[in-house]
Amino acid sequence: MLLVLVVVAAVAFDLMNGFHDGCNAVSTVIYTKAMRPRTAILMSAAFNFIGPFLGIKVAETIGGVIHFGDADGNTMARLVVAALIGAFLWDLLTWLWGLPVSSSHALVGGLLGAGMAAMGSAGINWHKVLLVLASLLLSPLLGMSVGALLMLISRRILRAIRLDIEQADGFYRKMQIFSSAFVSFTHGSNDATKVMGIITLFLAAYYNWTELSVPVWVIILCAGAMAVGTYLSVASFRLIRTLGEGITKLHPVHGFSAETGAASIIFLASRLGLPVSTTHVVTSSVTGTGIATGLRNVGWRTFRDILLAWIVTFPFCAAAAAGTYYLLTAISG
Repeated sequence: MLLVLVVVAAVAFDLMNGFHDGCNAVSTVIYTKAMRPRTAILMSAAFNFIGPFLGIKVAETIGGVIHFGDADGNTMARLVVAALIGAFLWDLLTWLWGLPVSSSHALVGGLLGAGMAAMGSAGINWHKVLLVLASLLLSPLLGMSVGALLMLISRRILRAIRLDIEQADGFYRKMQIFSSAFVSFTHGSNDATKVMGIITLFLAAYYNWTELSVPVWVIILCAGAMAVGTYLSVASFRLIRTLGEGITKLHPVHGFSAETGAASIIFLASRLGLPVSTTHVVTSSVTGTGIATGLRNVGWRTFRDILLAWIVTFPFCAAAAAGTYYLLTAISG
């Protein structure tokens, strides 16, 4: 029953993650009309499913945040479920507000809050926590820089061949199909594997494993849940509007530059086993393309709202997860 409870909570979060974050991978390709919404979402869902089979180093990093050998199965089950519920609540709230925030950031915050409530500071692997926080904080800066750089390169090439942005729209719309698929693939390779790490964390504590090893059924289950959640995101255009309209005026060249820059950063992070936020990297990369065409072309008010949501994510999810852990403990007696 504990395993069923953990798996159900993990699948629910993965579905919400795909629903909340999946559209980020195709927001620009939809907004620039390079692909129809349903076609883009279906493609994104397929590549989200394939992505986790690239490797599971990120799962091992997330699982290493908690010293699983110091807790029994009951404690770890409550810890994992509380962390997932804390992150799920934040994803739901920010989806309703139309703010693109990080499910990864939320999950780490929830895991840390529940871990502190369950085991105290001694139960936390602070070296792993600092590694995770560093990757989450630095990746948006890299995304913004690479997005701006690719946009500047594209503009220089267009000037060299004497084409303006509007004249190049047709070419970049076709290129966006590939760059959007790349983002979806890397999203699956990084985000879906985080939940694999959460489930494996429980399994390791419950079965007294000496090291983390992600079972094949966990990989398939999490990849499938992420893909289904992504497909269901076609029902919502809240976040697509925010990324497509609120940050900067998008042309296909902006979309291609932002997607290629973001996907490159996420791909590298996945290969290194570093958990990053697809939402943060894509949003920052879109902002970078706007900066490359002039600071006045960036919707700073929208970016401010997104930044505030990013700052609130970690403490909110940690507090919600800690509260949920205490509640579950009280209910279980």
